Amino acid sequence: MTEGICPSGWHIPSDGEFTELTDFLGGEGVAGGKMKEAGYDHWYSPNEGATNSSGWTGLPGGSRWAQLGGYEGHFTQKNKVGKWWSASESGYGAWFRSMDRYNVWFISPSSSQDYLHAGYSARCVRDD
Repeated sequence: MTEGICPSGWHIPSDGEFTELTDFLGGEGVAGGKMKEAGYDHWYSPNEGATNSSGWTGLPGGSRWAQLGGYEGHFTQKNKVGKWWSASESGYGAWFRSMDRYNVWFISPSSSQDYLHAGYSARCVRDD
């Protein structure tokens, strides 16, 4: 799923790498606020607790849902929710993380698996 997305020397983070990030930022219950772009240039109000103190500048790209096996679909939740794929696949899909305008969390993977045909943002991180 992740081949060819990032430039050479970069990769889509695994779910474990996202966990390391949220742990470093104080836990998934507060990490989103530290990761969200502050203000209202891209986020709708209230953009709760957004400080971007981590420098991650999470933007609310929303998502795209396509019919299974089809190309039809629609975009939803732009300016309200940010969702990012991880490189960790499991069963029918892959793990992702999300944040929204009402909370400061960066949601746990235990409830965050989706079909691979869903459209979420991707974030490239530098290889070690």
